Amino acid sequence: MIGKLILTHGGLARELLAAAQVISGRLSGFEALSLDWNDSFDEACVKVRSALSRLDTGQGVLILTDMYGGTPSNVAVTFMEGGKVEVLSGVNLPMVLRLACQSFEEPQDLAGLARWLQGKGQRSLCLVSEMQPKQKNGLPECAPDVAESSEVKK
Repeated sequence: MIGKLILTHGGLARELLAAAQVISGRLSGFEALSLDWNDSFDEACVKVRSALSRLDTGQGVLILTDMYGGTPSNVAVTFMEGGKVEVLSGVNLPMVLRLACQSFEEPQDLAGLARWLQGKGQRSLCLVSEMQPKQKNGLPECAPDVAESSEVKK
């Protein structure tokens, strides 16, 4: 099994994995590593190295980072090694869910899985106003704010 490390600033990695687990159930082969805002580059490297050793079962590890050029991505890049560690930046919940629901039809090698997931992540972005009908037919509207509703009654 290819290991999956979600590596982000702050608590984002933990929350992405927690949300995916609420939807999909317990996920094996996944780990969330949220770097502390005060971690030095060297401290971050130690944390990542430790996570990689836990996740690598022989088929490599895919590291999903939040933002290209940020500390998590920059740290992850230092561990890249063909066939062993691949890095994909721009992680989002649809990407994590796709990995959680991965079937045998998807690529089973590390590089192929990274490319497949990149495409899935890109296709998960949409401008909702271009996808929804212009009218709100059949869609529930949000209840007015309590403060607004009391002002209306005055």
